[in-house]
Amino acid sequence: MIAHAMRGGGRVALSLRRYSVVATVAIVALGLTGIINGLVRLHPADLLSSTYGLLIVAKALCLALLAVFGLAVRRRIINRIEGTSANAPVDRGTLLRIGLVETVIMAGTLGLSVSLGRTPPPAPLYVPTRQESLLGFELPGPFSFETVFGLWRFDLVLGLASVILLGLYVWGLITLRRRGDSWPVGRTVAWVLGCVLLFLTTSSGMGMYMMADFSSHMVGHMLISMLVPVLLALGGPLTLALRALPAAGRGNPPGPREWIVEFINNPLSRFLTHPIVASVQFVAGFYLIYFGGFYETLASEHLGHMFMNVHFLISGYLFYWVIIGVDAAPRHFSPFYKLMVLLGSLPFHAFFGIVLMNYKTVLAESWYSGIGLPWVPDLLQSQQVGGGVAWAAGEIPLFIVMLALAWQWFQTDMREARRGERQAERDDDAELKAYNDMLREMSQTDRK
Repeated sequence: MIAHAMRGGGRVALSLRRYSVVATVAIVALGLTGIINGLVRLHPADLLSSTYGLLIVAKALCLALLAVFGLAVRRRIINRIEGTSANAPVDRGTLLRIGLVETVIMAGTLGLSVSLGRTPPPAPLYVPTRQESLLGFELPGPFSFETVFGLWRFDLVLGLASVILLGLYVWGLITLRRRGDSWPVGRTVAWVLGCVLLFLTTSSGMGMYMMADFSSHMVGHMLISMLVPVLLALGGPLTLALRALPAAGRGNPPGPREWIVEFINNPLSRFLTHPIVASVQFVAGFYLIYFGGFYETLASEHLGHMFMNVHFLISGYLFYWVIIGVDAAPRHFSPFYKLMVLLGSLPFHAFFGIVLMNYKTVLAESWYSGIGLPWVPDLLQSQQVGGGVAWAAGEIPLFIVMLALAWQWFQTDMREARRGERQAERDDDAELKAYNDMLREMSQTDRK
C-alpha cells in the first residue's frame, strides 16, 4: 500500500478501505486462534507467572496495537483522502509514518510468535494417549453409523468453508427474491445438499475416521471428490453471484462481479477448463498421491490431510464444472463431446480402484501402525476394502452426471428448436421455403 501511494497510484482511499477489511478479518482470526491455543496449552493462573504466559500477553498487546493502527488508517487517512478532490496529492508522509510504525510492530509480533513457538508451556494439565497425540482425539470404537454421527469435530477449513458457501448462496437467493427475480429450485437443492454433505464428511465422525483408517479415508475421499463437486457444480454459484452482485458501472473501479467475470475469462481458466486438461488433473491426482510416494507424508500430518481434502474438492469441482456445470465457462462444448470425455475418464477411475485392491504394499504403514486401532488388525485388508470402495463408489455420481448431461442435452435441443421457430416467424419460413425451392429445382433438373 505504501509503494502504491508513493508512486502516485490512483484510488488510494479505495485500496486502503479494501486492505483494511482484509486486515480486520485476518487480525480477528489471528486473535481468536491465539486464544484457543492459549487455553489449550496454559492454565489461566500461569498467565503472569510463567515465561510462556508472559509471551502470550506481550503478543496480545502487539496485536491490540496493530488493531489500533489499522483503525487509525481507516478513520484518519481514508477520511482525509476522500475529503480532498480527486486531483489533490495523497498525504504520503502520514501514510508512510503509520505504515512504518505498523510494520515495526508487526515484526515484533512475529518475533514474539517465534519465541512462543520455541518456549515450552508449563506442565500439561492432561497427559494424552498415544492416539490422541497422533490424531488430536481418540476414537471410541469401529467405524459405524453411531460412531460417525455420534462424534463431531468441527473442521476449521472445509467445515467453515461449507458454512460460508451456504451463507453466501442464501444471501444471493434473498437478493434475487427482493428484486423479484426467480431462481431454479433444483440448483438450490443441489447446492444445499453439496454444502451439507461437505460439512458432514469433514466435521462429523467421518472426518475423524478418515485420518485413522484407510478404508474410512477412501469413503470420505470418494464423497469429497466424486459426489460433493457434482452437487456444487449443479448449483450454479457463479451465475447466481453474477445476477446478485451489482455492476461497478463505467468509470468505476472493478468490484466482486467484475472479478468473477475476469476469473471466468482469463487465459488460465481457459486452459484449466479444457476437458482434456480437467480430466487429466482430476484422474492424475489419484495416482500421484497414492502411488507416487506422497501419501505416506500427507497421511502423517494434519496439514497433509487438509491438503488432500482441498485438492480432491477443487479438482473434482473443476472437472464437473466442465462436464455438467451450469455456470458459464471460458470454453463451450457440445453435450456429446462432454459425454465422450466423461466416458473416456471412467476406465481410469475403475483401474485405480482395481490396482488399489491388488496392491501388496501397505500405504502409510508406519502411520497406521502407530495409531494401532484394535479393530483394524490387518492394514492390507483395510486397504483392499478402500480399493473396493474406490472401484464401486463412482456409480452413484456417474448416474447423477449422466442424468444431468441428458437433461442439458435435451434443453439444448429445445432451445435450438425454439430459436428456429422464432426465426421462422420473423422471416415467414424463409429457410424452409429456400430448401423446398432447392428440392424443386433439383427435381426439374432430373426430369430434364
